Order: sequence, then C-alpha cells, then structure tokens
Amino acid sequence: MAAETANVTRNDEVKVCEEKYGDENSECLGDIEDKSTETLNKAYADKLKEMENFDYTQWWMGDEEQKKRMIELFKKNQAEWLKYRDDYCDIAATGSQGTHYLGNAATGCTINMNKQRIKEIKMLQMLNLE
Repeated sequence: MAAETANVTRNDEVKVCEEKYGDENSECLGDIEDKSTETLNKAYADKLKEMENFDYTQWWMGDEEQKKRMIELFKKNQAEWLKYRDDYCDIAATGSQGTHYLGNAATGCTINMNKQRIKEIKMLQMLNLE
C-alpha cells in the first residue's frame, strides 16, 4: 500500500480497469486480483523455501526444533493473515455494498493488502544480527 493511499479500497490498477472498461470491468478486476494473488503466493513460497533450506546451526545454540517451529508459525501466520485480509477488505468495502463499485473496492483493498504483506514477508530474515 503506497504511503499516500488514504483509502485502502483505491488502487491505480483498479483505476486503469475503471477507465478502460467502465462498469464492465469485472474480467479486468479478476485478472489484476489473480496477478496480485500469484505475486503474494510466490513471495510466500520463496520465503518458505528459504526457511526450509536454512542452516539452523547459524543461530546461536540453534536446533532443528527452533527451525520447525519457525516454519509452522509462518504457515499458521499466513493462513491467519489471509482470513484477516478478507475480513478487513469486507469491512473496508462495506460502504460500496449494493453499488456497482463493490468489486472495484474489494479488489483494490485485496491488491493493496497483498502488496503490504509481500513487504512484510520480505522483511523476515533468518539471521537478525545485522
């Protein structure tokens, strides 16, 4: 989510769909939401692979149980975050319910939240000594 974004339901990609297709933008919205979700899933899968391949002996007194717990927590956290995102975007788009703008608002929120989550995932580092 860009720092200047004042409304989590607004998104430049959604705006392009709006301008190009008007009220007939559902296919465009679906495409950009799918792309955003694919990008999120790739960031998650890449970080999970990094965790699984990490040599826990680099941690001070590290052991395999610590590594397993980290991976379990990451998986659990992602599942809980997806539910949080969906609920949050339902709340954010409430004002658009019953209007032609609901899809735009929900998609904008999902994309913005996914972008923020990708940043969070990338900030996770196996070694915190730097």
